[in-house]
Amino acid sequence: MKNTALLALALTVVPALASAEITVTGGATLTYGKLDGAFGPNDIKEKGLDGRLNLDFGNGILFGVQVGKIDMPVSGTPISLEGEFIALDAAYKFANGMRVGAYADRLTMGADLSPIDLNLKTNGLSVGYEGQGFDVEAFVGQTSISPPLFGSVDIDNLGVALSYTGQPGLEAGAAWLRADLSAGGASQNIDFKGVAASYVFKDAFIVYGGISKADFFISGANFDTTGLGIGYDLGATTGFGATVSLELANTDFGAGTDMDAVRLGLTVPFGAKGPALPMNSVADSILNPRHGAFNAALTSAF
Repeated sequence: MKNTALLALALTVVPALASAEITVTGGATLTYGKLDGAFGPNDIKEKGLDGRLNLDFGNGILFGVQVGKIDMPVSGTPISLEGEFIALDAAYKFANGMRVGAYADRLTMGADLSPIDLNLKTNGLSVGYEGQGFDVEAFVGQTSISPPLFGSVDIDNLGVALSYTGQPGLEAGAAWLRADLSAGGASQNIDFKGVAASYVFKDAFIVYGGISKADFFISGANFDTTGLGIGYDLGATTGFGATVSLELANTDFGAGTDMDAVRLGLTVPFGAKGPALPMNSVADSILNPRHGAFNAALTSAF
């Protein structure tokens, strides 16, 4: 699948700009956290910024952009892990609630002491339906890795995500993603699955939680992540529309190794009022999963 599919859909936005009434949604989350257990006695500080912007032009054209950056210095060492993410998607929504679209994203990972950054570029197509409080989307795509550290590896992605917002204040959903890796006639796969929910109460508080499981059949490793958090809308008392949040999470890597995480967040919503789900949370990684099992697993755990 090529970027031309995404480009073709994106270009249809241009003639629609003059007459469309644009609805903007999304937000940005600033994160500060601490991770214990991933590097033995050394804890990791986590500093991140995530943003998501969705445009609905009111005539069927949908466009979205998502960005993220995270820095994770490891205490007591000169090591600092870094990651950057950017994604674009475009779609057309029909009057009956069906939609078709295309997407492209890039994940870059590296460390201060390494001269090499690992880049994962993903392109794909999606189909979805929205109606009666439900939103379901399925996708297929392909990922390329550069530099080719492990030789030529083909990665095929597929997945499905479902969410329900038919009750006031409630959002619940589930996701299942698979990445099939093949090289030299051998093949393995990575599976990611999870369930999550958030609930707004008293017009100012939000509670959220999620459980995800990632199976890396290449090495037999598993990431079992659980997260639970609470947030408060500052706009209820100060007039400043932002949600402060606290999340506690745990990731079990198997073989007696796990990681505890404490995350503080400040989320500013776009085009909406009231408590917002933090984009650095385990719940958000499931309710708004990335288009790839490997990407989704990293987002949920870290």
